[in-house]
Amino acid sequence: MMISGQAAHTVPDVVTRSAYKLYGDSSAVTDLKRFPDRGHSLVVDHGWRTVAEYTLRWLARQGVCGRDTSRA
Repeated sequence: MMISGQAAHTVPDVVTRSAYKLYGDSSAVTDLKRFPDRGHSLVVDHGWRTVAEYTLRWLARQGVCGRDTSRA
């Protein structure tokens, strides 16, 4: 999964979309999620939880489950 902050200047959205297109013929599970009005630091800026929750749901759809650390 590739994540793009559409307002990013460090790695612009067009770069992420181009990288995503390179996987077009790949058998790998590949998705692109674009977050509008988000910059390059979308995982540490305000609203980071939205990005994290989306990522966790995507991983769950792929059959990747996190481990439960609440009982550790």
